[in-house]
Amino acid sequence: MQDDRPITVETKVTEAGTWAKTLGVTVPAEIVNKEFDKVCGELANAVRIPGFRPGKVPRNVIEKKYGDDIKKQVTSNILQRALRSAIVQEKLDVVGHPDMDPAKYIAEKGQAFAFDVEVEVKPTFTLGEFKGLAVEQEEIEVLPEEKAQAMERILERFAENVDADKDHAIADRDVAAGVLRVLVDGNEVHKEEDSKLLVMQGHVIGAYAHLGDKFLLGAKAGEKRTVEETLGNHFPVEAHRGKKATLEFEVKTVQSRKMPEVNDELATKLGMKSADELNDKIRSSLLESIGNQIRQKVQYELLDKVVAASPFDLPKKLTQMMSDRTTQSSIQQLAQMGVDFNQLGEEKGKVAEDAHQRAMTEMRRFFVVDAICAKEGIEVTDEDVDEEIVKLARSQNMRASELYDKLLEQDQLGELQADLKIRKVLEYLVEQANVKIVPRKPPEKEKGHEHADHAPAAQDHGHDHGHDHGHSHGNEHGHEHGH
Repeated sequence: MQDDRPITVETKVTEAGTWAKTLGVTVPAEIVNKEFDKVCGELANAVRIPGFRPGKVPRNVIEKKYGDDIKKQVTSNILQRALRSAIVQEKLDVVGHPDMDPAKYIAEKGQAFAFDVEVEVKPTFTLGEFKGLAVEQEEIEVLPEEKAQAMERILERFAENVDADKDHAIADRDVAAGVLRVLVDGNEVHKEEDSKLLVMQGHVIGAYAHLGDKFLLGAKAGEKRTVEETLGNHFPVEAHRGKKATLEFEVKTVQSRKMPEVNDELATKLGMKSADELNDKIRSSLLESIGNQIRQKVQYELLDKVVAASPFDLPKKLTQMMSDRTTQSSIQQLAQMGVDFNQLGEEKGKVAEDAHQRAMTEMRRFFVVDAICAKEGIEVTDEDVDEEIVKLARSQNMRASELYDKLLEQDQLGELQADLKIRKVLEYLVEQANVKIVPRKPPEKEKGHEHADHAPAAQDHGHDHGHDHGHSHGNEHGHEHGH
C-alpha cells in the first residue's frame, strides 16, 4: 500500500512562466535513510534466501543482492511523498499532473535527495459580474415540425423496405441495388454485381469511401453515377486502401421505406392503449426534452457571459493536455461515423483546431465555476452526492450501494462531485439573472454534408453534467492537487 504520509522537505519556488512554477525539493539524508530501512525491512520479510530463516536475512545480504531494486523503490516512494509534501508546504493550488520521470533520479543512502519539478497552478483572476445578468429564455413549447419528426422516428422503427417504382428518384433512407465498379488509375480493381448502397442523413453508406448523399440523390433505375474519392480502410483490396479511385454505380433497383399508419394498433405495439395516448406521450416527452435543452442553453449563455468578463491566460501544459485529449475524442467520434481521420487531408487541421477551442472553452468555464464557488461558498455536500447516486441508481435499475462501489472502484466519485458543482453554479446563475421569456424560434434544420465536414461540432450546450461520468472535470481540469 502506498504511503501518503507527509515527510520533512526543504522547498524553493521560482517563477517559470504564466501560472508555471519550478518547485525545488530537497529531502534530508535522515529521511532518505529511514526510507531505505523501511524498504529493506519489507524486502527481508518477503524474500526467501537459502541458509537464512524467513525474516532473518541480514541487511547487508539484502542490500548486496537487491541493491538496485531497493534504490529504485526508495526513489519512487520519496519522489511521490516529497512532491505532495512540498505542494502542501508551499500552499500551491496545482492543476494537472507534474511531469516527473522517476528514472531520471536515483536515491543514495546517507545523502540528501534533491529534485526540481515544473508545476502549473490554478489561474488567479478578477471574476466578472455574475449577478443580475440579462438573458432571454424561449418559451417551452413543442413546435409542429418537432412533433412530426418525433413521430417519424417512431414510425421508422416499424417501417419496411418495399420495391419502388421504376421512375422513383432516390431519396433519403432509400436502398439502391446495382453494379459497383472501382477503378484506380483507369484499371478496374473491384466489382460488385449486386452492391447495395444506403442513402442516410447526408451520406451514402456501403461504397468503401466517404460519399455525400449527392452521389445518389435523384438517381433512377438505369442511371449511372460516377465520383472520385479516396478509398477507406475497409476496402476489400488492401493494396488500394487510401488511394484515390473512381467509383461507378449503375442503379438497377430501388427500395424505399414504407411507414406504418398512426393508429391504435401501432400504439398497442408500443405498450399504449390508443393513438391518442401515443400522441400525448410524444408531446410530454418532447416538452421535458425541449425544456431541458432550453434551460441548459440559458445556463451556459450566462456562464459564458461571466467567462467573457473574466479574462485570464490558461496554463500552457494543461491546455495542451486537454487539447490532445479532446482531439483524440473527436478522432474516435469520426471513426464511429466511419471516417478515417488520417484520410481527411487538410481537414485534419480543422478537427484539431476545433478540439483545441473546445478544450479552452471547457477549461475557462471550469476555472470560472470554481471561482464562483469560492466567492459564494457553494459546496457539494455528502448529502448532495448521496441523493445523486440514488437518482442515478434508480435510472440504471441498480442498488445505490452497488453504484457507489462502482464509482469508487472506477475513481469517478470526484467526477460526480465536479458535475454537481457545475450544476449548482449554473442553477445559481439563473436564480441571480434577469430572465426574459420570449417566443420560441423554429430550430435550425440540419444540412447534409460531404465527408470533409464530418468534424464533430462543439457541443457548447449539450453536456449533461449530472449524468455523464465518462468526462472527468476533476481530473482533466486539474482539480486533483496531488497532495
